[in-house]
Amino acid sequence: MRLRTAFCPVFAMMVLSACTTAHNANTPAVGLGSASNTQSSRLMRLAADVESHGDKGTALALYERAAAAPDASATANVEVGDAYVRAGSYPNAISAYRTALAKSPKDGKALVGLGSAMMATGDNEAGLRALGEGAQIVNTSSAYNRLGVAQTVAGQTGAAEASFSRALALSPSDLDIKANIALAASLAGDASKAMPFIQQVAAAPDAQLHHKRNLVVCYGLLGQDNQVRAAPPVGLSSGEVDALLARTRSIRAKASPKERAEALGLMNSAASAS
Repeated sequence: MRLRTAFCPVFAMMVLSACTTAHNANTPAVGLGSASNTQSSRLMRLAADVESHGDKGTALALYERAAAAPDASATANVEVGDAYVRAGSYPNAISAYRTALAKSPKDGKALVGLGSAMMATGDNEAGLRALGEGAQIVNTSSAYNRLGVAQTVAGQTGAAEASFSRALALSPSDLDIKANIALAASLAGDASKAMPFIQQVAAAPDAQLHHKRNLVVCYGLLGQDNQVRAAPPVGLSSGEVDALLARTRSIRAKASPKERAEALGLMNSAASAS
């Protein structure tokens, strides 16, 4: 399953649009604004360029130097945190985001990044608090989508639905968000909420394979194996559809949405290892 960042394994099934935190992991930010020419911003642009060429170790050192420069703002520390998230070093990311928040306590991007990193370390309660506050401040579809995924992982399907709805209101055509709504509703066993979004994603001409795999899982969670087998998504083999449905069958038997979300994460870990 597509993985742009990782809080816990189930996030590999759900999709975090516009990750990591503020940008895709494969295209780092280019600094603190093209017009800025401070020492910190120059180092940040250099770090982004170095990272784009695959040298993460050197890039991290440059990001740290940029954040330590006398003219560095809280934004520089957020960029350091984002870089550590991309490198999978969540404790260091948490430290960087906390430094940003010490400079600017209501920095929404720092709060969203902190919440994401906390979720990655298993501190779901604190992570959800930070993500919730940060999403309200930045008010972007990606932040609310990220919050909704975190709430789904925590078994808070009602809260997740509200977060995804807010995300979709901000980006009405985002297939990642629609697929996440479908998956969250399917984990809760709510076919009436899941099916409209399943159908929208299935009919979208730009739906990608990760969206289609999610749809198979949704059908499996809803106990509608025959329906997806009768008209499997184009691009997925019969064997892949059967394997997804087989793994999903045991998840459906779990007692609660939280248990099903956890089992979905375990399923994805097994798939990644095979």
